[in-house]
Amino acid sequence: MAQPEIASAGSCCLLGIVSDDLLYVANLGDSRAVLGEKGNGRVVAERLTTDHNVGVEEVRKEVEARHPDDAKIVIHARGVWRIKGIIQVIENKNKNKKISCPA
Repeated sequence: MAQPEIASAGSCCLLGIVSDDLLYVANLGDSRAVLGEKGNGRVVAERLTTDHNVGVEEVRKEVEARHPDDAKIVIHARGVWRIKGIIQVIENKNKNKKISCPA
């Protein structure tokens, strides 16, 4: 069986939709949703999505478990965890996140 080629380019998408006073958020790729709220003369940022990449130990272990025959599937290079040393793969783990948005 031939070894698959690894892409060195990618894309990302961040989507937010308000319906019936609820905000639905989804992310795919290297993106993060943050909601800013102004109050008391300052803006406070709240993270709406969680990162899912090999910089997270649980995700590294998951990727390594999926590729048991490749000891170098995940490596730490130049201070950053990478898949095959060139890309960070992100997966959407924030499906159907709902936030109340009063009118």
